[in-house]
Amino acid sequence: MTQVWRDVTFAHWAVPIADVEALLPSGLEVDTHQGQAWVSLVGFEMDALRLRGLPAIPTTHRFLEFNVRTYVIGSEGPGVWFCSLDVGQWLPALVARIGFALPYDKGAVDVSHERSRIVWTVDRTWPERAQGSLAVSVEAEDVAPVCEDALATFLTSRWRLYAKTRGGRLVTAPVEHEPWPLSSARFIGAETGLASVAGFDVQGDPIVHHAPAVHVRVGLPKLLPQRRARGSVTVWFDDDCGVCSASVRWLMKRTDSSVIFRPNRELDDDALRSASADALVVTAGGESWTAIAAVATILDRSGWLGRGGAFGLRLPGVHALAGLVYRWVAANRARLSARLGLAAGCQLPKSTS
Repeated sequence: MTQVWRDVTFAHWAVPIADVEALLPSGLEVDTHQGQAWVSLVGFEMDALRLRGLPAIPTTHRFLEFNVRTYVIGSEGPGVWFCSLDVGQWLPALVARIGFALPYDKGAVDVSHERSRIVWTVDRTWPERAQGSLAVSVEAEDVAPVCEDALATFLTSRWRLYAKTRGGRLVTAPVEHEPWPLSSARFIGAETGLASVAGFDVQGDPIVHHAPAVHVRVGLPKLLPQRRARGSVTVWFDDDCGVCSASVRWLMKRTDSSVIFRPNRELDDDALRSASADALVVTAGGESWTAIAAVATILDRSGWLGRGGAFGLRLPGVHALAGLVYRWVAANRARLSARLGLAAGCQLPKSTS
């Protein structure tokens, strides 16, 4: 897919490494510059969006976008982890969520220019409400090229993105463009609500950069191989949920002795406890799996029929579809539990705790 990014505006804040670690799935590590982690707000105009060799996509070839991103290292090398990507149109948001597993959001994104001043504003309406803004000045006497600035290179010269599918698998795609025509800019102000929603309490004035335009090619997304669990595994589930508890009762009869079931309130890892609010979590040997990846890990311990099901769930197309179904069930589990009359964890066998 080819595109042009115009009027690209960056604002970068240093943040604690632990804040980034709390967001990342297994398989990714925080990328740092001189021991410091970073988060960035990035606004730009997407232009000439098209599939390679085809005409521009009707009605969505040009729109504004505003991102919150941080910096990671995965099995394919350094890259970007997007906390959110706000756009004003449904089609690019839904296509990117389905095709690239990127957390695109829908809302109003605007940019205004007054002399040297550039002001970005975001009013997110889906999937949750959030607001943010960024104002910078790009004046000839204030700007300077930063092509040899090591920190600027670290923050902007990123040639890969990473994301996580709804089924819990890591996906990556290459990002190619010419060297940034990057210059410094002057920070005027920001409303950092989007960063706060992402989990970052940014402080002080950021480092600000600006680039007029780059021509970009984003390659096809690729599912990354997932390591299999070895030895005993622990399944963490919401024992206040009837659907979850019924699923565990069913699994207990079919899994071997290497699988232990425990309520998620006993988790001592904040990130995993947060993930377990919406999905099964499986842990083993310091690693974790969630959602469909967790289900496949459990089915691996459920005899030959279960192993066949786990194999099917790991196929890319099945994995994506199963992830959508899983998320729908998770979002509606209270209503489903009530309608089906499913008992919660108080009736589970004692061996689950």
